[in-house]
Formats: sequence, structure tokens, C-alpha cells
Amino acid sequence: MRQFALRHHYRFPLFGPLMYEHANREGYGTVTDVSSIGWRVSGSLPLEPGDVCSLKVRLSPMLWVSVAAGKVRWVQGEEAGIETLVMNEESEARLNAYIFERIKTL
Repeated sequence: MRQFALRHHYRFPLFGPLMYEHANREGYGTVTDVSSIGWRVSGSLPLEPGDVCSLKVRLSPMLWVSVAAGKVRWVQGEEAGIETLVMNEESEARLNAYIFERIKTL
């Protein structure tokens, strides 16, 4: 039986390209949704719960954000949920502006 977590943050669908690194290996994939605290991703590099990785995500054609450290919270097949642990101020501001614009359309 699949369990669902209660979310306290808006989550938005996003089908943007992703580059990520873990243990000196690089993977490529897609972000399928985003919130202010995390990411749902699918990609070429296998991850396990507890892994710490870095991400570079394209939110829109001219807007990239970098996550210096994210912790893998769950894995299901090729999908993983990654919690943002460390993000520089510029990327955080870009992500927050992106989410704010998405909230305004609700």
C-alpha cells in the first residue's frame, strides 16, 4: 500500500531538464514537480534514500537554479524525492520568484 505525506507547501508540475551529481558521478534527467523545499526527479543516475547530491535545474528557458546539497528522501523506481538542504541566495531568490508567479495563476 502506498502512503501519502501531508504537504505544507505548494507543489507545481515542471518538466524541466536536470543535471545532478552524487559520489563523483553525473546524471541527467527531468524534474517533474517542484516546491519551495524539494524536487521530484527522474534520471539516469540511481539514487538511494539518504544520499546527498547536487542539482542544476532549468525552471524556464532562461532560468536555471543550483542546489549545492539535497537529500534523497524517497526513491520509487527511477523517481526520487529530493529535499533542498543548501542553495545559494541567487538560486533561492529565482526559485521563490518562480513559485510566486505560479501561485499567482492559481
